[in-house]
Amino acid sequence: MFWKPAKTFGLVIGLFILLTIGGVEAFLLRSILAQDPGLSAYITGLLLVLSVPLLGLWIYWYYGLATMRYYLDRNALVVACGATRHIIPLTAIQSIRPGADVALSEAFHGIGWPGCLMGAARTREGAEMVVCSTEPMDRQLIVVTEDRCYGISPAQTERFLEEWAAQQALGPVRRVQHETAHLPFAALPVWRDRAFWAALLVGLVASVALSGIISGRYGALPDRIALHLNPQQAAFRIVAKADMYLFPAIGILMALANGAAGIVVHRRERLAAHLLAATSVGLQAPLWIVTLSVLGAG
Repeated sequence: MFWKPAKTFGLVIGLFILLTIGGVEAFLLRSILAQDPGLSAYITGLLLVLSVPLLGLWIYWYYGLATMRYYLDRNALVVACGATRHIIPLTAIQSIRPGADVALSEAFHGIGWPGCLMGAARTREGAEMVVCSTEPMDRQLIVVTEDRCYGISPAQTERFLEEWAAQQALGPVRRVQHETAHLPFAALPVWRDRAFWAALLVGLVASVALSGIISGRYGALPDRIALHLNPQQAAFRIVAKADMYLFPAIGILMALANGAAGIVVHRRERLAAHLLAATSVGLQAPLWIVTLSVLGAG
């Protein structure tokens, strides 16, 4: 049987915050389009870029709240939140206590806003506590097992406790492992490959920094620029100075494309994924050399 927490208040507050972040990003985008290329537009664009991960995270957290629910049968209690499933055999549950009776030795850490708490804490007895709730700690139910606790908040608390007692009295019909599971996409090993993500981040940061150098020099550049492989060679192309942004754009697009390809191939060919990420870093050298050579000549 599924049991849902009271989510309406948290969903409304979360949606308001989500729309606020989106509104700020729309304002930043309009500001960029209204400005001429240069340092001011670059700083505005950088703020926009930095806000995109925040928007992505908030969408993920909001999805976690929207999908938060608890499933209870005679075999297990399953606490579902986003892409994560905490599977707790009923035989492993020692008690379910009111949150007001549980003291914490460490403060809650995770994400929370009015009507939503998703994260972890630690009880005074030293047990880790996983929190997937729409209520503050003192109004939660704390599911206690031998080595871990779970903070939940089914909307119909008394009926939930009665159902738990009835299902526990029936006894399990199959063996269930106490574990934390993830949906297939979220369980991919690529999300935990720090080297892969570090290489992509280096490539992106290098391209963004190169764009900043161009923006800082933009006002002093002539309207038409001669592109040289080096100062001793004749120009092989004459371009508008705005075209200088093509160099960091190439680096950013390469990092994004290689990152997407790396995610796809990582599970079967981890080395190939790392090579794709490394390629996005290696490309930065010629892009920087050509750009700095042109800026120096200009």
